[in-house]
Amino acid sequence: MEGIMARKKWLVLLVVFTVLLLGSAARLAAEFKIDIGVNVPYYIGVRAEDDDIGDTLDWVFLVPDVKFNWLHDLGPVRLGGGARLWTFIIQSMVYPILTAEADVGPFTFNTNVGGGLFLFFGLYNSIDTAGVVIPELTVAYRFSDRFSVGTGGLLVFAPEVADLSSFGYVGTVFARFTIRPD
Repeated sequence: MEGIMARKKWLVLLVVFTVLLLGSAARLAAEFKIDIGVNVPYYIGVRAEDDDIGDTLDWVFLVPDVKFNWLHDLGPVRLGGGARLWTFIIQSMVYPILTAEADVGPFTFNTNVGGGLFLFFGLYNSIDTAGVVIPELTVAYRFSDRFSVGTGGLLVFAPEVADLSSFGYVGTVFARFTIRPD
């Protein structure tokens, strides 16, 4: 029963997002943006029930990502959606996201929530509709309109498998290049 409710909530969010995105008169004024980043995870953990296991990483590895966004400028905040790609070189994953971001001085605050549909390609190829939700929050210092560095964290919830008090989390630092096709 909970799985059906979770799917209904995602369907409602998808319908609302589609209406806002496609039904908006300001649609043509939306900005398409591609962020190409290199992430370095520095902390990883899992919280389950009343237990929390996490630690800083003793080794460094790079995790490339690409974020495609179509954002509407609503004054101080930009809202939109797109897709997020994470790659471990031999295995990659893409999923849809909803995004909100705001600039405060030289800083960009970004949050996105994604999941529900995952395309895996590489050694393992599949399209999965999993009840997994991946919220993320980042803050970046913009050196220019095209380059920023920052830090952030993401959570991985699987409400169909465990309740919302159980989740995985990762803290990262990143460098990001932004492309705005004209």
